[in-house]
Amino acid sequence: MKTFRGILALLGLLLIVVAVPAALADAPTEGRIGRAELRFMEGMIDHHQMAIDMALDCLAREDVSDALRTECQAVIDSQQPEIEQMQAWLLAWYNVDYAPMSMSDMMGDDMPGMAGMEGMPATDPAMMMGMFAGFNRLEGMDYEVAWLESMIDHHNDAIHMSERLLERDADSAAHAELRDLAQQIIDAQTEEIARYEDMLTTMSAG
Repeated sequence: MKTFRGILALLGLLLIVVAVPAALADAPTEGRIGRAELRFMEGMIDHHQMAIDMALDCLAREDVSDALRTECQAVIDSQQPEIEQMQAWLLAWYNVDYAPMSMSDMMGDDMPGMAGMEGMPATDPAMMMGMFAGFNRLEGMDYEVAWLESMIDHHNDAIHMSERLLERDADSAAHAELRDLAQQIIDAQTEEIARYEDMLTTMSAG
């Protein structure tokens, strides 16, 4: 009987040891690093949504080359899952239910081609960044060049945001999953920038 009770006690201790790290994984990070995590995730969700909006505008056009269409679809395929992952972490770690507002939501049915901009709120962050400035006046190669240049700038901003998070969390006190995502964003978008630059070089040579 004592042996049986001892085994039960040992099993109970093992369950506690396993359960505590699992619970801590979903716990908020306190202090300044926690606030940095919140700012990063909410900011990057909005930032990713802006890139997706640009990609959707690209795909809505009939005069876009297959090469650029492929890149636009790749932006959606990579960044939409990252938005959903950060939304899940915000809810699990900080009890924050966060959703970005897309350009199409703000502009109704006028999204394709960026027409109807008079309906845009003056405080829209994407417009303040100038991402869509003049896009409704561009067609063909001019549009493609503007899209690539704008997305390069946008990717550089995402890289800098990710680097700041990693610098802030120099002691690895925050969630490791988020650090991994920040590094993933740096690596992936650095590669994409290189591809975009190559495409621009090819266009200028043609």
